[in-house]
Amino acid sequence: MSHFLSNERCPRCANMGNDRSGNNLAIYSDTHKYCFACGYYDRGDIVEKHKQSLIPKKPSKFFNRALSFGDKGMIYLKKYGLTNNEIDDNYFWDDSNFLVFDGGEFQNARNFTGMGAKYITRGVIKGNEKIFSKGKDWIVIVEDAISAIKVSRVCSAVAIHNSIIPLELILRLSKQFSNLAIWLDPDKQKEVLKEANKASIYFDKVNIIWASKDPKDFTTEEINKKLLDKGIKV
Repeated sequence: MSHFLSNERCPRCANMGNDRSGNNLAIYSDTHKYCFACGYYDRGDIVEKHKQSLIPKKPSKFFNRALSFGDKGMIYLKKYGLTNNEIDDNYFWDDSNFLVFDGGEFQNARNFTGMGAKYITRGVIKGNEKIFSKGKDWIVIVEDAISAIKVSRVCSAVAIHNSIIPLELILRLSKQFSNLAIWLDPDKQKEVLKEANKASIYFDKVNIIWASKDPKDFTTEEINKKLLDKGIKV
């Protein structure tokens, strides 16, 4: 999986007289480029991708913890009802206007600069998914960290920051939990069926939770009811 490297000026935006700051185009480690402003896409050089794969990987530069928490980040997290303790335990603010979910060897940052990609990662997610444990019966897989934190109030949860569940994570979870529930965002119906089928042989039960909103958009009581409706007793 590729990761974000830097920004440069988007040629399509430039032709239209836009992107005067010269940073609309996001460049990724596999050499593909994508503009979040106009949708311009460059798949990159396949030969160059192969060359890059032969270069030893250097540790990514991680985000730095600011002395104070930025207002934009705090307002964003409070909008979803996170408590002060939940914020302190999982998030910090970077002075460059990034709200950072700190998973140790993996960081996922919400970009509040108004420029570039909406989310930027540092480190490697594979093998470093943060498991919010609350019992060993059920584990719920969700897409984002806020959803995982809120679900973990009533049941163990883990965020994959994607819609594809790595087999390595499935195997690791199967050694810690008896049953698995998958609750992805509402636009991932096709993916969730495929992922549930992939995981079914490793757990006693695999349930899918369908909802019209992301888990983070529900209250604790609503999340608990969603789980109980699917036979997930915690």
